[in-house]
Amino acid sequence: MIVLVADDLFTSRVQIGLVLKALGYKYDEAVNGDDAIDKLKQNDYAFILMDIEMPVRNGLETTLFIRKKMTDTKKSNIPIIAITAHDPADYAVNLDTYGFSGFISKPVTIEKLKKTLQELGF
Repeated sequence: MIVLVADDLFTSRVQIGLVLKALGYKYDEAVNGDDAIDKLKQNDYAFILMDIEMPVRNGLETTLFIRKKMTDTKKSNIPIIAITAHDPADYAVNLDTYGFSGFISKPVTIEKLKKTLQELGF
């Protein structure tokens, strides 16, 4: 299975990639929300790990776009896990209202990812 990692920080993508590889996943990288949308349009992914803070189009806007504007039902319903180094309460938003399937605080670890994926039925 291939996963899409959307994060503007190279070091975060590398660290998350190591976790995914340890769990047997391959992954693609996106450096911002527009890049993530383009890659999702062209490829099928098992799920997306979406950083909330990114330039161009942040993770909140990107997830809303995927949920509301993508016409391919399989892609618009893909599990999207929010990732951030900040407490979601800092954004004064409920991540569910944006369509996120789960949340992991950075750094993403094997234990955190396994737990979240189990909750999502993986």
